[in-house]
Amino acid sequence: MTVAEQWMPEPGQRVYERRTGAAVEIMEIGKTGIYVRPLRGGLERVVRRADLIPPDDAPGGFFDWQASRG
Repeated sequence: MTVAEQWMPEPGQRVYERRTGAAVEIMEIGKTGIYVRPLRGGLERVVRRADLIPPDDAPGGFFDWQASRG
């Protein structure tokens, strides 16, 4: 299992969308998907967990910091 598969999103968490790189906040986790809202305004929408970048993988996150030390 990779780290991305182990990551479980939580309401209130701020993450990034894989497709656009936009910062979003997780509003709710439902049966049909994860409801997110862009931090810079916009409409709430439903995405899949695979569509989100876990916080540690985001630019400036833990894994980015670790790679820069190598």
